[in-house]
Amino acid sequence: MRYLVFSDSHGHWEKLDDWLGHYHDSVDGLICAGDFYRDGLSLSRQWQLPYFGAQGNNDHEGEAAPWQTLWQDGTCHLGVIHGHQWDSSRRLEKLTQWGQENECQIVIFGHSHVRYYQPGAMSLINPGAVYRPRNGEPATAALLTISNPKPITLDWILLQ
Repeated sequence: MRYLVFSDSHGHWEKLDDWLGHYHDSVDGLICAGDFYRDGLSLSRQWQLPYFGAQGNNDHEGEAAPWQTLWQDGTCHLGVIHGHQWDSSRRLEKLTQWGQENECQIVIFGHSHVRYYQPGAMSLINPGAVYRPRNGEPATAALLTISNPKPITLDWILLQ
């Protein structure tokens, strides 16, 4: 399975739509780590792709959208949560704890607007930000490939 993973689009999902216009045949699903959950929902409907997402601190979906989503792809357990629930000084520690409590092999999060990848028995992935990335980075997303029982691969997508 191949997922387009993104976060922090804040209503500016045009670059994702453009990317999907070229590569949607190579994607099996979408994962959004919040800010704006509804952007991922719109893209999933438009491109008819399965969608896994979570609300972020700038979402106002109420009960219409989850704050976290857990699912299984083959033998791989995944979880997505925005990450704003914890302050930055302890965020990675708390995300690791959350992933362990939920038996995840992959935890996907956003909020910081900075891409991050920590591979391992439990991989942590922040795809960066579609809108207003920080640290001088370009707008980014990621392409996550899960091949059971092989390890996952992650490719960065620089959004133009």
